[in-house]
Amino acid sequence: MTTTTPPAPLSPLEEPAYAHRPPQLTVLADLVQALSGIPAVTRLLVRGSLATGTADRLSDVDLVVAVRDERLPALMGSLDAVMSTEFGTLLPGWRDTIVGDLGGAGFVYLLPHDGHLLQLDLYLCPDSAVDALRRRIGPGLLWQETRPDTGPHPHPHPDADADAQGETAAELARTAVAPANCPTLLVQAMVLHAMLRKRVLRGQEYIAYGLLHQLHETCRDVIRTALVPHSRHHGWYHLPDEVGRTTIGRECLAGLTDALSGPPVPTVAQADQALERIVRLTGWIAPHAVAALSDEITAYRFYQSQEAQA
Repeated sequence: MTTTTPPAPLSPLEEPAYAHRPPQLTVLADLVQALSGIPAVTRLLVRGSLATGTADRLSDVDLVVAVRDERLPALMGSLDAVMSTEFGTLLPGWRDTIVGDLGGAGFVYLLPHDGHLLQLDLYLCPDSAVDALRRRIGPGLLWQETRPDTGPHPHPHPDADADAQGETAAELARTAVAPANCPTLLVQAMVLHAMLRKRVLRGQEYIAYGLLHQLHETCRDVIRTALVPHSRHHGWYHLPDEVGRTTIGRECLAGLTDALSGPPVPTVAQADQALERIVRLTGWIAPHAVAALSDEITAYRFYQSQEAQA
């Protein structure tokens, strides 16, 4: 979906500003149009650089989606289908582990737009918790549902009773701790890589350092998930003892050691190598995961090659 014409006639002074507006605003307008048509959605709020007017070509689209409490789990389960159908998102949504806990669940999508990939951060929030979220981070209101009897809907829907709130909170908690599998870790690797490239290009060394570390953790998690899926340990603990018992495990650890020996803040080329290392290792020890995402990996590589030539 794209918006190619102004929503209303513009004055001569307004036309240059409209022509040079951030491309993310077009995506944001399309998101509002699509998501406001979902009956479960009650409010849409924008945050981040689009809310503060500081967006550039590389900026994310950050949208908070308030959802009736009792219907949030169902929408969370169908969100990938909605985003793929309406916006042609490149990958399934990655469960955002970077965003702070604002009472809901965040998902990151990569959206093809005008030859580039835009990062789309959607935060699903129970309607009963959205007022607290607004007080905490101050997002801008873009849209809210209108009820025939009361007009714009400023407060939690009356159907959001205590039982529904409790069930939704429990589902959000289960989602937050659900173990990843190799396909979801591959999606995570590509999303983190896209974030890392952006931060390197912007010269944001501290953020790039953190994202590279998360890519290394993803590489570790692919190895552990594929080779010792029933491990009682987590993180870096006991990794050599568990994985290093077999030849293939020792070779995987050698690849991980190679990753850790690189610079703490990579160039774009080194960031690309980090992703390719993960894809290569996954194809070796969990070929089903690479096969399941073969088209998505190919498309992602194509878009990144286009970015490199831009």
